[in-house]
Amino acid sequence: MMGSETLDIWQVLGIAETCDERDIRRAYARQLKLNRPEDGAAAFQRLRDAYEYALRIAAHSQEQQAPEVSAPPATAPAPAPLAAGKIDFGKTPPAASPAMTAAPRKEAQILWREWLASGNGIKLSTLEKREAMTHLAVREEFELLALRYCATAACQDATRGRFIEHYQWDQRLPQLRKMDAEAARGLVGRQNATASLAYLRSSGEHDACLDLLMAAPPASAFCLHDVRLTRTLLALIEGIRAHHGDLLAYKIDPVSITWWERKARAKKYFGGTAIRSAVTGLAIYGLALFMHERWGFFGIDSFYATFFVLSQLLSFSAYAAYAFYRPAALIERMAQFRQQHFGVYLQYRHRHLWQFGWVYAYAGLSLLLFINHPSPMLVSGATLLLAVCALVAVFASSAHFKLRAYLLLLPIASLLAWMMRETGFDAFPAGACFAFSLCLLILLARSGAQLYQALGLPKAWHHRLRITWLLGGTLLFFVAAAGVLPAGLAPVLAWLWCLAGVPLYAFTMPNISRHLVWPALLLVKITLVSSTSFFANLPDARLILPQALLPLIAMLILANLFYENQQENVHA
Repeated sequence: MMGSETLDIWQVLGIAETCDERDIRRAYARQLKLNRPEDGAAAFQRLRDAYEYALRIAAHSQEQQAPEVSAPPATAPAPAPLAAGKIDFGKTPPAASPAMTAAPRKEAQILWREWLASGNGIKLSTLEKREAMTHLAVREEFELLALRYCATAACQDATRGRFIEHYQWDQRLPQLRKMDAEAARGLVGRQNATASLAYLRSSGEHDACLDLLMAAPPASAFCLHDVRLTRTLLALIEGIRAHHGDLLAYKIDPVSITWWERKARAKKYFGGTAIRSAVTGLAIYGLALFMHERWGFFGIDSFYATFFVLSQLLSFSAYAAYAFYRPAALIERMAQFRQQHFGVYLQYRHRHLWQFGWVYAYAGLSLLLFINHPSPMLVSGATLLLAVCALVAVFASSAHFKLRAYLLLLPIASLLAWMMRETGFDAFPAGACFAFSLCLLILLARSGAQLYQALGLPKAWHHRLRITWLLGGTLLFFVAAAGVLPAGLAPVLAWLWCLAGVPLYAFTMPNISRHLVWPALLLVKITLVSSTSFFANLPDARLILPQALLPLIAMLILANLFYENQQENVHA
């Protein structure tokens, strides 16, 4: 305020009238956060004048209350009376307090070294109660030291966050740039890097890749055998370069990210590729074995060993050639042709009716294959309807599967069709068995995560339904094998129980679990061919298929339960 206007100094300081210098200094420190010189020089000057005048009143009061030891000299002038809490802000302010004459930088450095030596043990709110921190100059020097420290890599993220919250640096960036522009840039960059890292880790999808990038490059990149990890790593690196520059500048070593990017782009052959090669080779060998035993196409004495080696060599060579010499231009032209001629129709495959309608139809049509002594008309109708269902299933699943998935599914479906023809389904042609097998494989590969939601089942029932299915499946497995159920009923009940188990498992386990489906199905085939005593003594040959699928689905559900329990322990 200017001129002769006066204002209550205690109102300026925000406290009641007092003679305690500590209370006055603390009130001054609190008001400094609201009235800084950069924000308003006039308001700061009023606060400063009120503070110094209040200190003079406190000192004068203490002198009057002190006991007189000796009479004052005759020549000493009497102390001038002070107004009781009123100050004219238009006049020259009183003389500064003697405590303000100390070097502020030295005081701030002493407090800062004490804070560092405590290992962040001293709270900032406690430190501000020190007498030296009531002086504006000391506080500013201390804040400058804190700013420069937070701009370095030695400062931990949690400590930097506490300083930002305490001093409200996120709201005072222009003032920080005036204090130290270089330190302000470092602080903002490191805080942005911390925020970017927290954002990328929030979903949990990039944790493994971030751990790789933030560590020193290892001797080998063996972990890149996982195709999902490799693709996630490349996508993460591109995202960091495009949107998280501060993370690359302050958290991740550029040498490390360059090394991992080079290794990931050079990776062509993965562990999943090797597994698919082996399974495809077994499927080719199974087809050759079927043709040899059925029609005797191959008149070779050492047929089994020779064709097993040849099928594996053919499969591994084909997959390796595709991986290392992928015809990108041909694939691109095929994609353009498909989009140009079939793009209008491909959009329909994402609709609920196409995605799950064929599943409901397949569940009903599959029961036709369990009818005893079907009529020719029924056989022809079932074959036609199953073929249509298989075509719809292939169309709907093309939204999730790539071409190489079908190259793996088709030979395995052929194997299962042959197995069905050999185990009680010979009343139906190979086309019906093939369509039945292809739909079954697509249903197993898709798993039941989306199907469970499509059925509208409550999420709270998921765990209880799994336990119920496992108990019921175990009981049905042995009851059906014992021949207790009526003839013709056991295969139908076992098959329906298999279908009921499909929505209860999901491929949310590690990648190795996803590959367990194909070896398990081949193990079923090998078990059936070997004619073990258990399957050979079943009361109905058609029980072999559902009795083999029950343990497979049970294994997948148990793997789900184990994996989810592990995840709960990690997040607990």
